[in-house]
Amino acid sequence: EITIVTGVQTCALPISTERLTLVAAAGTVDTVISEVILRKAYRRIGLEIYIEKHPGERALRLANSGEVAGDVQRIDGLSVKYSNMIQIFPAINFIEGSAFSRNQNIPINGWQSLKTHRIGLIRGIKFAENNTKGMDTYVARDYTNLFRMLNKDRIDVAISPRLNGLYQIKKNGIHDVIPLSPAIARFDLYHYLHKKHADLVPKLSAVFSEMAASGEVTRIRDHVIKVLMDLAEHDLPLCDDTYDCFETNHGS
Repeated sequence: EITIVTGVQTCALPISTERLTLVAAAGTVDTVISEVILRKAYRRIGLEIYIEKHPGERALRLANSGEVAGDVQRIDGLSVKYSNMIQIFPAINFIEGSAFSRNQNIPINGWQSLKTHRIGLIRGIKFAENNTKGMDTYVARDYTNLFRMLNKDRIDVAISPRLNGLYQIKKNGIHDVIPLSPAIARFDLYHYLHKKHADLVPKLSAVFSEMAASGEVTRIRDHVIKVLMDLAEHDLPLCDDTYDCFETNHGS
C-alpha cells in the first residue's frame, strides 16, 4: 500500500490505484459541487483524484502547462485561449452570475447596466473578467475579501456566482447585501483535462452523461448546497480535505 496525504488526513490506497492531481479556484464554494461529482466519477473509471486549490488564474496556468492533470470546472470555450486543455461534455455544474449590492435599486438588464458602478471581482474568474472589460473594476483576492469590500462600501457591486455570495453573506454575518434580480447570466461549467490525458475524455464523458441522465448530478448538487449553507450558518469550516460531510446521504 501507499499512503496518500490529502489535507490533514491520510488514507491508504491499494498500490494499483492511480491518482491524478486537479486544480480548482481557491476561496470559492461552487467548485465543491463539481469536486464531489468528480471524485465519484473518477472512481468509476478506477482512478482517485487529489484537488489542489489555487488562485483562479494560477490554477488555469498549472492545468494548461500540464503540471497538473486538469481543472475541476470552468466555463464553456476556455480551450480557445488555453489550448492544451480539453473540454469534457456534458457540463457537470452551473453558476448564476449575479450582482450583489447594498443598493437594492440598481436595475439589472445585462452587463452594461453595471457600467456606471464600481465593480468588484476576482482575478482569474473568467465570466466576471470577460464581461466587465473597460468598466470601473476592483480586484479582490478571494470571495471573502470581495464581500468585505462590498460591506465596507469600497465597491458598489460584487460579481459572484449566486451560491458563493449567499454563502459569504451567511458565513460572515453580512447584513443589507442582497443578490440583485435577475441574475446577469447563467454559465454551464465543464471539467477540463490536459491533452496528455486525452484517453480519459471519452470515459469521463460517458460517466458524466450517465450521472446526469439518472438525476445523480442534481441530487449531489442539492445535497452539497444544503451542507454548505448549514456549515456557513454555524460558522464551521469546509470538510474539503476529506469531503466526508458532502459525500454521505446525498441520496444517490
